[in-house]
Amino acid sequence: MNRLAFTYKQRNIFFSVIAWEILFWSAFLLLLNIFGFHDSDSSANHLAFKFPVLLSLNLLLLPIIGIYFYNLNRTSRLVKDTPEKVYQYFLMPVSSVHSFLKYFFFRNAFVFLILTMAQPIYGNKKVAGTVESLELVVALDISNSMNTEDIAKGLSRLDVSKRALIQLVNGLKGEKLGICIFAGNAYVQLPLTTDYHAAKLFINEIETGMISNQGTNVSQALKTSLHMFSKAKTTKGIILVTDGENHEANPEEVLTEINEKNVQVCVLGIGTVLGGLIPNNPERPELGYKVGAQGENIISKVNDSLIQELASKTNGYSMVSSEPFPDFSNLLTQINHMKRTKIDNLEFNVLENRYQVPLFFAIIFWLLFIVWSKKAVSIVIKRRI
Repeated sequence: MNRLAFTYKQRNIFFSVIAWEILFWSAFLLLLNIFGFHDSDSSANHLAFKFPVLLSLNLLLLPIIGIYFYNLNRTSRLVKDTPEKVYQYFLMPVSSVHSFLKYFFFRNAFVFLILTMAQPIYGNKKVAGTVESLELVVALDISNSMNTEDIAKGLSRLDVSKRALIQLVNGLKGEKLGICIFAGNAYVQLPLTTDYHAAKLFINEIETGMISNQGTNVSQALKTSLHMFSKAKTTKGIILVTDGENHEANPEEVLTEINEKNVQVCVLGIGTVLGGLIPNNPERPELGYKVGAQGENIISKVNDSLIQELASKTNGYSMVSSEPFPDFSNLLTQINHMKRTKIDNLEFNVLENRYQVPLFFAIIFWLLFIVWSKKAVSIVIKRRI
């Protein structure tokens, strides 16, 4: 049998490989241009890739082509260096067309698999969604009694409260947060927001001197907190942080309103049962402490009974902390377990992932590669028999 029947027509295969690469990538670039891949418009109606860096894997075609031609050349050299009677007995005739098609199927399966992994995106689609919504308002007591250093020397109740609120903010995940400060009156310190960085800045700036009208008006704090909520049909919660020394009106009326509006309440008490002295000026302890009408020192103690009563009347949660580094994980758990409003009638525009298209071609070419390889084996077996 002619020696040429045992060698590949490498020149023809080489030009076929190059021609297909030029044709394929020209068509690919043309399609990119047609579908607006190079458009600067940010609209969803142009082609993009979710993981464009993976497209660089197509450079692996270069070593694949190199290995392919190395094997072709090795076969040809083997036939050339082997006596005719030997290669006719040990080797089998080859087909350049069959070899190229086998490479062709494998190469296309490989490229389309890479395009699949890059995940082409084109257009968008509307999908229905459900979200859980929660609005939280923190009502922070900044009355003079919050300057008491009964928890640790050099650390006031307000300092511990602010530390607790920073911990709270760090544990939030998408909830809207507002801050109300109160003493004899109540004011909005920060409207509802999801900007937690801004919230922590506001918390760090809070001092008892922000409100000149002193006292501990829990009723006014709760009323102001209620007015901070939006009119949206979302779950609403109030976190009241105080030492519990209520010097003003009975909050029964506002507690009734809270229950009617299904607002959930957590009451956080800060201070010790032994209490401590209230400094006249927290920045200048040498000025002494507040005294009563008879000249006696005023001892401020945490009012645990009021804290528990407020939580009980609102079916809420209460806890008292007298630690300089309190563990409020239970409070965060309680907030996470709040019954949240689910909004079902929402529609979202999401980008349409078109990975199915290149995946389809990758599977087709891989199956052709497998079938063609098996076909080659069967032909060889028949010839040997």
